[in-house]
Amino acid sequence: LRFGIVTDPHYADAAPSGTRYYRESIPKMREAISKLRGENLAFLAALGDSKDMARGEPDAKTLANLIAIEAEIQKFGGPTYHVLGNHDMDNLSKAQVLSNIVNAGIPKDQSYYAFSVKNGASGGIRFIVLDACFTADGKDYDHGRFQWQDTNIPSAELQWLERELADATDPVVILAHQRLDGAGDVYVKNAAQVRAALEKPGKVLAVFMGHDHPGGYNLINGIH
Repeated sequence: LRFGIVTDPHYADAAPSGTRYYRESIPKMREAISKLRGENLAFLAALGDSKDMARGEPDAKTLANLIAIEAEIQKFGGPTYHVLGNHDMDNLSKAQVLSNIVNAGIPKDQSYYAFSVKNGASGGIRFIVLDACFTADGKDYDHGRFQWQDTNIPSAELQWLERELADATDPVVILAHQRLDGAGDVYVKNAAQVRAALEKPGKVLAVFMGHDHPGGYNLINGIH
């Protein structure tokens, strides 16, 4: 089973800042999607931080950033699925973001969800998309009301995850934004608890994450 991943384009109609060249995200995404279209992929996953913002801009301008980068993602021409990243809510609500992206066959109000992709007669893969854009008290990130280091999988989502894993009849792949394979600023605060849930049923093959721009890899108790 082959699928594509893009993550952290941080598009904004804004001047460069440090190592971030916000306006270049559109041509870079266009180049990536053009290549992925030729790779015979089942779907495309966008792992969050699709957009960014210039300091002090109105939310209408920030929403335009999201719409612009999403238009490039949709040129993939097949099913797309998104993970919410912290910068997606730096000047918007989750409802605004979810209303302006396409998660194939998923209701617009669901920020975490699951879907299956068949792989011939041998079965398929169950994909579970997580949302860690919650503060420690369980509130949604909303219009910048969050600290990017305060990222959590709340109890209701964790219980949902455990049910999804228990019910899965195919191998599972997890898609997330913030990292789950350690501890520190770029990691989900209750990552150890989430990993315990992932390890218990023995069905999870891999976890793909964005957020931490240098990237990284770990093999933890049989999960990539």
